[in-house]
Amino acid sequence: MILLFAGMQSSLAMVYDREMGSMRVLLVSPLPRWYLLVSRLLAAVLVAALQVYVFLGIAWFWQVRPPLPGYLTVFPALLMAGLMLGSLGLLLSSVIRQLENFAGVMNFVIFPMFFASSALYPLWRMREASWLLWQICSFNPFSHAVELIRFALYSQLSLQDLLLTAGWTVLFLGLAVFGYDPGKGFVAATGKGE
Repeated sequence: MILLFAGMQSSLAMVYDREMGSMRVLLVSPLPRWYLLVSRLLAAVLVAALQVYVFLGIAWFWQVRPPLPGYLTVFPALLMAGLMLGSLGLLLSSVIRQLENFAGVMNFVIFPMFFASSALYPLWRMREASWLLWQICSFNPFSHAVELIRFALYSQLSLQDLLLTAGWTVLFLGLAVFGYDPGKGFVAATGKGE
């Protein structure tokens, strides 16, 4: 949940920066746009990963104690999941122009992604409960990020979830970079400048 909310909130800041005009200053730098977007995304993911570790530290006092090596093996999974969720937020911020609209869309993205995922119950439990719900959860990219983190916390690798999370990340990030390109992206399609 922390990664999901952090990914959306960092993109909310992108919409705010575009509305206030400070993004224009950033995007006219000599660095490529994809580099600027990925750098901003990585910064947000690292902050979110630190927040996850604080949460795991607090959970320790409530008897949620995964094996100690899991705290190290979960870090790459947190980065991959954070990149995917942040890329989704970047994609949304490339399409939505106003802060108020983005805040509303955030709710329509966050809550269905969370509740129709394996965040509350593992996928195998979903399959036992309802085949349709299991299909919905299996298609949800957030489910695979959750499963990747869940397995990594116990020093296991779920290759399928890793590949699916990486695939969704590439897709979302590619579309976001395309969306922020003023010559080809969504800005050019709508005819509105940065």
